[in-house]
Amino acid sequence: MRRLASLLILLPAMAFFSCNHSSSAAKEPVADSVKTVAFDFKGWLKHLKTIPHPVHGYDLESIDSALGPFAQSGFASVSAGIVARQQNYLAIAAQGFYKKDSDSSVMLLLIYSPDGKEIGRQEVGMSKEETRGDESNSIHKWPEFLNDSTFWVKETWYTLKKGATNGESKARIKQYRISYQGQINAVPQETVPFDTYAGRFKTLATPFTATYSLTGLQPVSLLTPYFDFSDLIYFEQIKLFHYGKIPVPGKGMYLLYAVGSLEGGESVMDSTVQLVYHTTDGKESSSIRLNGYIGSEGYYSASKNAVVAADGTIRVTEESNDEDGVGGEVGFIFKSEELAVYTPEAGGKFKRELAGKNFNSAEFNPADMKELLATRRSNYDAASLDTEFEQSLFSVLRDETIYVRMHVYDNGGEQLVEIYTVGTDLRVLDRYVVYNNLKKTPYEKVSARDNVSVDGEIERDDTVHKLPVNGPVTITLKDKVLLITPEGKFQAQ
Repeated sequence: MRRLASLLILLPAMAFFSCNHSSSAAKEPVADSVKTVAFDFKGWLKHLKTIPHPVHGYDLESIDSALGPFAQSGFASVSAGIVARQQNYLAIAAQGFYKKDSDSSVMLLLIYSPDGKEIGRQEVGMSKEETRGDESNSIHKWPEFLNDSTFWVKETWYTLKKGATNGESKARIKQYRISYQGQINAVPQETVPFDTYAGRFKTLATPFTATYSLTGLQPVSLLTPYFDFSDLIYFEQIKLFHYGKIPVPGKGMYLLYAVGSLEGGESVMDSTVQLVYHTTDGKESSSIRLNGYIGSEGYYSASKNAVVAADGTIRVTEESNDEDGVGGEVGFIFKSEELAVYTPEAGGKFKRELAGKNFNSAEFNPADMKELLATRRSNYDAASLDTEFEQSLFSVLRDETIYVRMHVYDNGGEQLVEIYTVGTDLRVLDRYVVYNNLKKTPYEKVSARDNVSVDGEIERDDTVHKLPVNGPVTITLKDKVLLITPEGKFQAQ
């Protein structure tokens, strides 16, 4: 899941900024302090391109040779473009970079009258990093123009405490409107009490099985203070709906949201039902995706078969093709499924446990492995290829960690592919032959052996802090299912 998460975190870079932070945040101006000077307005407009919606930062073109009002701004570089042209005003987006070869920047929306008088300005984008006391904050904001007179400003910030491994991310949306006269006005955020807000959700009976449907649902105001938009913020034209609520006895409330199909860059989200755990005072603390799909650049994660019990316990199957550790020379298609159990605890937090795990690849069969190995040989110089190699599949924690791997022998004329398990002492626990085309070479000579390490395997497992699996662990092949016993043995089902 880490690759997919990283891709989604990088989406604002695709939209407006890269995550190359400058340490000079304390010296960076905000909208009102950016110095502008008198300039030839009509002459400057000749250097600006009109940007069609949706507007992205990379659509803005450099105006370093014609800085216009920014001639004495102190920016190392400026890009700009016209984002709206009305009878009474022109709206121009300008992004100023503080240093050459740095993406630390600020973006302004400047409103001019037809004769070049500045009517208003608003900071609509920014990227910086700052440190205060024992915490560091990465802050990003960028605009999304709905039309010529209405736009969102999306904000994200990530806080990391000193000594902590993981930080906390938050996101919110602000809305602005440009009046007929060209004045920029902020639309007030919602301030209703939590009980009033929760009253917009219908009560759901338990046990509740999550299914996706938007029929009859009312849209959520994106100006609500009761929803953290971190999972949605990088998508365009966010569509969020009130789905339902489930009281958690003595602990708080689950609010469920349905999300319309979303796109952002190369990422998509579809058929999503999101559950948010609120404390009794309305504080949002944790969230879980009960249903739906999110994908980016070939990686995806999905949730399905979710059931919420009367005591708030949630069981959901979480699927992904981004298993930590899978990779190597044979590019087979796979998915990993985990049966997760979430138990609500005090303070709006969940305890996550694994009740089962399944690694699924229909390409683990003789015909497909033969083709995959032939493709490997055709894509590379055969003389440079290893005759034998290992490929990590996944690991599972029980009393100790068991590593599941694929072993391949391929000398061009003979091939062997097997799945095998090892413990932390790297001794082989069991083998399962997927494809055996050995003719002259003895199996015992080229099968998986003890004391073979895979680069980064154990370190990678330590990094992600895997949960123990309190249930069956299986591998689903094209024509059968293998159960991995607690001792690391294979049992065909």
